[in-house]
Amino acid sequence: METWLVIGISGVTNGGKTTLAKSLLSYFSDNLNKIIFKENITLNKVTMLSQDDYFLPVDSPKHKVVEKLNHINWEIPSSIDMDKMCHDIMKILGHKFILYNCHQLSKSEGDNNIAEQVEPDSAADEDNIFADHFLSNYLNRYDEACAATAGNQRTSNLIKKSKNESFQNMNIKLNVLLIEGFLIFNHPFTLDLCNIKFHLHLPYEKCYARRIERTYDPPDVVGYFEMCVWPLYEKHFKEFKDQPDIFMLNGEIAKENIFNYVLNCVK
Repeated sequence: METWLVIGISGVTNGGKTTLAKSLLSYFSDNLNKIIFKENITLNKVTMLSQDDYFLPVDSPKHKVVEKLNHINWEIPSSIDMDKMCHDIMKILGHKFILYNCHQLSKSEGDNNIAEQVEPDSAADEDNIFADHFLSNYLNRYDEACAATAGNQRTSNLIKKSKNESFQNMNIKLNVLLIEGFLIFNHPFTLDLCNIKFHLHLPYEKCYARRIERTYDPPDVVGYFEMCVWPLYEKHFKEFKDQPDIFMLNGEIAKENIFNYVLNCVK
């Protein structure tokens, strides 16, 4: 049975989420079979999934078109095949797995300009490295879907551990799954799954300035940012911005500083 740390990285368009995720992927890949977390935890393997890889094809009938712009709306959940993404996540995690507990993580002092997070419950048992975590809304759904092709075998089995049970003396091989995407915290499955969550934010002007420097396929049409990208970002951001377990990161900070801060939080 494998133990997984699932890191979720969300953010505004051009906020730096993919850059951050790839930097973490590179760092973890360079440190496989090394002890970089607690003294009894060895990094075993790392993998990454990007939500952008699950956009529906341009000719999909599921797309919604913005009539005033005659352009597909790529900023809404229906533009993404989240069912496939969730199935792929479950395939990576395996038949049975344990989630590493990051609830003891807290904000580092002196980094107020990079991130802000509510302190975790002081009553939590910091010795328990396993999450008391259960994807009740979606676990059965994905089990049933896979059972049709796997001989009724469960695709996943999240193991719940008592908060009073200590695992300090166990030697653990830890796997890391990085999930990045602009709507991963707006889907209950990926929101619930991530042990530790980061969101990169930019103000309107900085976001627009970065957006117009990028090339998209299909390309943005005039007015798309103002009518779709930013208003829908604000709408989706509002759905989770007050959650105390999400680290809100300032996307204007140098990417090296953001990376070091996030790595310090994870370790």
